[in-house]
Amino acid sequence: MKKALSFLLALLMIFTIVSCAKDPVAPATTPPPPPPADSTAPGGSDPTDTPPAEGGTIGYVTDDVDHQARKTYNIVYFNFQPSNASQQVADALLELGNVYNFKLEQLTANGDSDAYINNLTTTLLKGPDGIFVDITQEYAPRVSELLEEYDVPAICMFNKAVDVDGKVLIPCVIMDQYHNGQTQMQWMLDNYKTYWGDVDFSKVAFLSLDWSTNMDLNMRSVGATELWKEKYPNNPYFYGDTAAESFSVEAGYNVTNAIISANPQIEYWLISGTAEDYTLGATRAVNDLGKSDKTIITSSGAAILSGEWDNGYEGSWKANYSAPPWLYAGVTTFGLLALIDGRATKDTLWPESFLPGDLAPRLVLMPDMMTHENYKDYLSNIKASFGC
Repeated sequence: MKKALSFLLALLMIFTIVSCAKDPVAPATTPPPPPPADSTAPGGSDPTDTPPAEGGTIGYVTDDVDHQARKTYNIVYFNFQPSNASQQVADALLELGNVYNFKLEQLTANGDSDAYINNLTTTLLKGPDGIFVDITQEYAPRVSELLEEYDVPAICMFNKAVDVDGKVLIPCVIMDQYHNGQTQMQWMLDNYKTYWGDVDFSKVAFLSLDWSTNMDLNMRSVGATELWKEKYPNNPYFYGDTAAESFSVEAGYNVTNAIISANPQIEYWLISGTAEDYTLGATRAVNDLGKSDKTIITSSGAAILSGEWDNGYEGSWKANYSAPPWLYAGVTTFGLLALIDGRATKDTLWPESFLPGDLAPRLVLMPDMMTHENYKDYLSNIKASFGC
């Protein structure tokens, strides 16, 4: 348990985020211009290095709290778009609830913004003790207003809940998405010789597979693309936007198949997918085109790729920048329990994660690249660190 806890705390490095404008990516087909990026600046610290004045931690697994000494909380997990990741988060939250004394209700808006707002209002009228929200940014201000109106503690996961000025409105657990994309790209550049040998790199192209309408996912594409263009400005670059279709395996397949089929002159491909669902489609397209041996694919997450490896997969999808569902579920759980208990408010939770102007903290996860060689220990250590 101590080994697993040390592993978790090493992952939970809190870094100051500096807002900086990035130049738009110049894709093969033009997507919406990217928003300002979050970039990570050194100088963060392990959360246990900055305890509150009275000692101990608040809002972490290390909190000295008897969760069985209170009533059982009723908590809702309401996601915008169902996915493999959201289902695994829900499964993890159910297991955490059994250990830390809360019941979970899972809801989804099935990608419908109006349904999210309407159903959120109905849910808040029922008076849950707390809620995990997973939303897209265009309606974050309205969600924040409703949470304030009904006085229900909340934590946002995956995406930032910000206003038009970029100020965080709801406590959130996120990744530095620009760093995510750059890390994926650097991993491919560092490891391609392991799979291809010492090839003529002028024959290598990069395809960024994106969901352009989501700011956080899009910033992964921006990060990977800018590093590629910085290091290999003369190599081919292609942009595949799945947002015109759907957040699905099929969309990833269709977009990838179309781009690779239209460019038979490209001998080797590096592909970075900003989410696992359509990245899985890309791997299937690459396989059907007979390109698996000459393609390296990475993505972000751990919900799908780990399952593929469990089933014996050995194809072109080699690694992920991985903040797995258990990490999101565990970190958000202890933040939300602190809010419900009254041990913290959104103004005092995770104070080391506040930026000037923000109305709530943004806790930034800094995970590692997950590979076939390390994934079993990586995932089991994270789960064990939360006492499950």
